[in-house]
Amino acid sequence: MTKKLSKLTEQVYKVYVTHYTDGSFYIGFTQKSGKALESYFGSNTIKDKLVDHKDVVFTSKSKATAKLFELLLQLSRMDSPKCVNDMLNVRVRASHMRGLPKFGITFENNEFNIKDK
Repeated sequence: MTKKLSKLTEQVYKVYVTHYTDGSFYIGFTQKSGKALESYFGSNTIKDKLVDHKDVVFTSKSKATAKLFELLLQLSRMDSPKCVNDMLNVRVRASHMRGLPKFGITFENNEFNIKDK
């Protein structure tokens, strides 16, 4: 007796921003879609805020690429008092950065910027 295996659907990983009615926002990562995505608010521990809307800002078939984009977005916005993220995902293989859009990072203190790019 042979079992017929069903085809697995290819996962799409998403980076999203949940906007709250008070102007604050949460940056998250998920592989959920449809109704599950609409009702999902990640590991965000803020339960007393009213959600205004959620935007999916990046999608990838690579989990590592999506997680890295989430980290970069969190780092770019962590100085905002409206960003409610308190945990950052930092475990990513460097070779997965190739799938990201090109970006540059410049520190305000020029001492930390690489001079010979």
